[in-house]
Order: sequence, then C-alpha cells, then structure tokens
Amino acid sequence: MKKKVNNILAYALFFLFSLTSIVQAEEGQLKGGVELGYSPVELEAEETAQQLANLSGSTVTVEYDMGAFDGRLFGNYGIASNMDLEVGYFQTSSIDATYKIGSDSASESYSANGIDFSILAKSDTGFYGKAGMHSSTIDAFGSITIGSTTYNVTEQYDGTSWLAGAGFEEDGVRYSFTHYNNIGGDGGADFNMLSVAYLF
Repeated sequence: MKKKVNNILAYALFFLFSLTSIVQAEEGQLKGGVELGYSPVELEAEETAQQLANLSGSTVTVEYDMGAFDGRLFGNYGIASNMDLEVGYFQTSSIDATYKIGSDSASESYSANGIDFSILAKSDTGFYGKAGMHSSTIDAFGSITIGSTTYNVTEQYDGTSWLAGAGFEEDGVRYSFTHYNNIGGDGGADFNMLSVAYLF
C-alpha cells in the first residue's frame, strides 16, 4: 500500500510540474515547500487502562503520547492571482502508549501517512483558506508481554476523506491550521495539524 501511495504522489507531482508548460497564466508560479507541525491526538489510553484493570483485577499503569509531530512536502501552483492548487505528502511520528500490569505489559503504536490535494483561496492581506481531499494510511502495531513471551500484531487502515484549513503566508513563510478528517478512512482518527511551512 505504501508503494501505491508513493506512485500516486509521483504522478501528482509530475502533473503539477507539467502545468508550467500547459498553463500560461501571467500570475502562475510553481513553488515547493516543507512543512513541520504538531497534531494533538487522543489515544483514549486511560479508558483502555481501566478496561484492562477490570479484566485482570489488577492495577494498571499507563504512559502515553498526547500527539504526533508531522512533516509534509508539497508543491504549489498559482492558477490565478488569488487561488493556488496544491498537492502534498505527509508523515507523522509514532504515537505510543504502554500499559503495565505487575510484571506484564502491553503497548500500542500508531503512525500515519498520505497524500493530499487542495485548493487555496488567498486574500491580498496574506490570509488564506483551503479545502480538498486526502488519501491516507494508518499503520498500527500492538504487543503483549506475559512473562518472557511477547505476542505482536500489526494492522493497516486505508481510506480517503476531506480536509480544510486556514492560515497566513508572508515572505515565503506560512503559518497554518489544517483539519484532516478520518485519517485512514471511516472510523479513523481526525488530525488537527498546527504547522509552519517554508516555501522555495
């Protein structure tokens, strides 16, 4: 599935770069960018710990991440003086939770990646809004250690949904908020990315 996502990204970027010879709008400009951000994420680890405590009849302690760091590469083309077309690839850091029940333990870990397509509507003051779609994947990993034996399980969830956001751009620097609905498809997690991007 990752190979498929990367192939789609390659075709999309090729299409964007081809626009320089297809579209002859005077205001047209092709840019690339690097975006770094953070997304608060609710793992519901406290609820999971309580369920484990109820099942085991023992005290369960838990440590968990409150969010993920995000990275995104994107290409941006000005299709009009106040409108851009943008395609990007994003990847998150892992989001982990570890549960301990006496000498036994369990853990879960999630990361996400995907591509996005969006239209940006810009004002003369530098503020903009964006709306589009994403195709994304969540990679999930879980393990349970009982005594000296460890059991592992991996899952992958894929899907598409919408995105929307807003921000401010000035002198090649962009400050933004983007909501990604249902990362990994129906029933997936919503990501709210707070980020800074550098365009070149």
